[in-house]
Amino acid sequence: MKKRILLLIISFTLFFSQGFSQAQVTMAVDVSVKTLDSHTYRLYDLLDEGKIVVINFFSTSCGPCQTFAHDFQVAYENFGMNQGDVFFLGNNYNGTNYQVAQFAETYGLNLPLSSGLEGGGNEAFEAFEVVSYPTVIVITPDYQLAENYIWEPTSENITNAVVNAGGTLVGLTINSVYKSNSVIVAPNPVQEAAGISFTLKNQQSLRLQIADLTGRVLVDESVNGTQGENRLKVDTKNLRSGTYIVMIMSESNELFTSKMVVK
Repeated sequence: MKKRILLLIISFTLFFSQGFSQAQVTMAVDVSVKTLDSHTYRLYDLLDEGKIVVINFFSTSCGPCQTFAHDFQVAYENFGMNQGDVFFLGNNYNGTNYQVAQFAETYGLNLPLSSGLEGGGNEAFEAFEVVSYPTVIVITPDYQLAENYIWEPTSENITNAVVNAGGTLVGLTINSVYKSNSVIVAPNPVQEAAGISFTLKNQQSLRLQIADLTGRVLVDESVNGTQGENRLKVDTKNLRSGTYIVMIMSESNELFTSKMVVK
């Protein structure tokens, strides 16, 4: 118990020290965790398969963990949702399976997640000597930590770190509705109105939603999408300063998202 209290005190003190190495080890530690779907993963087994392993050490009650939860999900999707040469895992501290499942539902996560109290997450935190959260690390198949602290853990920073470690991009979350992977918000950051541009292969009805990082939908509109280039103008004067997720959904509930910052 004293060790866990000390861990939390250090976490609070050092969170904003970006130059501090948050995972104190330099070599992978062989840990095993059980995910919410009762699948047990052993780290060395994944590495021995030639996988690059990316772990997000997080807490369900941590504000920055909530802020960057969607970014980790996007990076997971960028590398093929664990079907390629990169394996993503979310490792919780001090939460139950129920709490982690609620966190996943709130932030739209479907990657493997282990809870601290029931999935072995606390033991993994201690084994890697993680002193704050969120801490995102990248481990290469030779057991080396290519990254022991990605800050800020945005989808772009995580993706770049994994590519630099040798990971192969599979592609963004795109479906056959979209001709390209580009949903552009401009200007971004936004002050009063955002222009949202995207390209469709065919004409169809769409739903545009803007949600905050807790998953609360603040804008929900039906729009008509035309074949080719589309541009929507959205009034953002009623949105507070912060980061939002723009979602465009097709009639068959296929989804593409982009991040928008409002000032």
